[in-house]
Amino acid sequence: MGLYRAISDEKYEREYSDRELLTRYIRRIHPFKRSIFLISLFILITTIADITIPLIVGIAVDELESINPDLIFVITLGFIYLILQSIIWVTFALRRIEIGNFIPFFLEKIRMDIFDKLQEQDMSFFDRHLSGSLNSRISNDTMDFGDSTILLADTLGNLLITVVTFGILLILNPVLALITLTAVPILFLLMFSLRKLARIVSRAYRKSIAKINSAMVESIEGIQVCKSYGQEFTVSEQFNKTNIEYFKSAYRLTAVTHVWRSILETITAIVLIIIVYLGGQLVAQGTTNIGMILMYILYIQRFFGPIMILATFYPQLSTAMAAYERILEILDSKPDVKQSLTANKADKIKGEILFDNLTFYYREGEYVFKNFNLKIKKGEKLAIVGHTGAGKSSLVNLLMRYYEFQGGLIKIDGIDIRDFDLYSFRKNIGMVQQDVFLFSGTIEENIRYGNPEASTTALWNAIRSVHADEFLEYLPEGIKTQVGERGKGLSAGQKQLISFARALLADPKILILDEATSSVDAYTEAIIQEALEILLTNRTSIIIAHRLSTIQKADRIIVLEKGQIIEEGTHEILLGKGGKYGQLYKQYYEHQNIEWTPST
Repeated sequence: MGLYRAISDEKYEREYSDRELLTRYIRRIHPFKRSIFLISLFILITTIADITIPLIVGIAVDELESINPDLIFVITLGFIYLILQSIIWVTFALRRIEIGNFIPFFLEKIRMDIFDKLQEQDMSFFDRHLSGSLNSRISNDTMDFGDSTILLADTLGNLLITVVTFGILLILNPVLALITLTAVPILFLLMFSLRKLARIVSRAYRKSIAKINSAMVESIEGIQVCKSYGQEFTVSEQFNKTNIEYFKSAYRLTAVTHVWRSILETITAIVLIIIVYLGGQLVAQGTTNIGMILMYILYIQRFFGPIMILATFYPQLSTAMAAYERILEILDSKPDVKQSLTANKADKIKGEILFDNLTFYYREGEYVFKNFNLKIKKGEKLAIVGHTGAGKSSLVNLLMRYYEFQGGLIKIDGIDIRDFDLYSFRKNIGMVQQDVFLFSGTIEENIRYGNPEASTTALWNAIRSVHADEFLEYLPEGIKTQVGERGKGLSAGQKQLISFARALLADPKILILDEATSSVDAYTEAIIQEALEILLTNRTSIIIAHRLSTIQKADRIIVLEKGQIIEEGTHEILLGKGGKYGQLYKQYYEHQNIEWTPST
């Protein structure tokens, strides 16, 4: 397949036409029209000064060739030349300064739009996209797209120089101008021939950058697992393959962008040789002078120089537009979980939950729940048990509205949860998970995360209630101690206690514990059990647990299997039935009982 093998199968979620990309690009830069006007003005001034210089040079040469040259006139032309060069330098500097003022704000706006759009997405979106790929779109793609504004500004200037210069060439010598013009269709034919290919390789290049970022993020986040299994060499080999793919895509892009440049330069060189030869003949015949030919040659260089730049315009623009396509894929993404325009504030939730004929699947046809029914009373402590894949976490994820269900209803206090404002609704639900996520910052900032305005008294009441103060006093800066990325430097138990304090301070009406005590030691679990007595008081609670002590005190236990409730009751009632719960108890929980002794 050669140089471009394996790039034609690059697939995007949505294709955008050139016209749509350009239209949306113009709308995006419209708020910065003042900067664009100034940049265009500086380009115009630069162009006028630049195309005047050959005229000054030609006149000066003709004057010096005359029998009695006027040196004062020549020196004056020299000063004019210096002034024109100074104008070019100043306007170029002013143009770059204005671009420097414009681009950062332009990038800030588009990055903020992407970030805000990501916040709107539900969890199904993040299931489909790797974090490294999303990071690439926010950083690399926005930067490359920002470069397109500079590219377009330079292209505008080059087009202006080309058009004005050709007009001057026509005035100087129409015959030579028409000869010069014959090369233009060839140059533009080559330029347009690159258009489709440039877009293909640009897309492949953008995707390869995303893969590099994803591989890097994954290798760093999984470094502990990698080292524990001695897989450093394997990971390095896998990254090397990804890196080679990136190199190949970058090579293809460079080849497409520059492979035709030598051909274009050869064509322009041939035209220049013809013009020099014909011009020499005209000078020999006495029909023109050296100054005129020199002026013409200088204008030809100004005519072809911008065309040479324009010839690489499409490949470079394709790179920017490929980045813009990837940006638009995020900006145009619609979350499955939608916010109702007439949503109600969830300020007075009491906590009664009803799952009514609920139907849900991640992939069509593969049902997690089908006509599922469950009612949880206000203030009830409900424990959910079942094998992996039974639907325990999916159930609470639907309650949290992380995913949209396909059928049935979920109601709280008799109101469809889809009629609640998402923000206020989730403020009423607290969730503590097995894998606790702590943000970089202080321990206090992490505890306050769900309720930043809480008083210091409320903060310390939450901390003492979960007995987190016992380990905080041993930290060098106590509650002001900085925690690293994802809570590095703290034990699993300490992070779990912080998450309990965070949930308690938020004071939710509904609390979800998703295997929240499965990764802590026995001592920490004993502390947490005391905290749970306070945490679960006066609120509806859903407990998914691997710990016997966590579910024994539940008001009701339900056993899930393949998305259906097969048993329900208290711990004692279910054990007495000797059914599925009894099997689960013997398999997972029995050995956690302090009275348990191994059977002989």
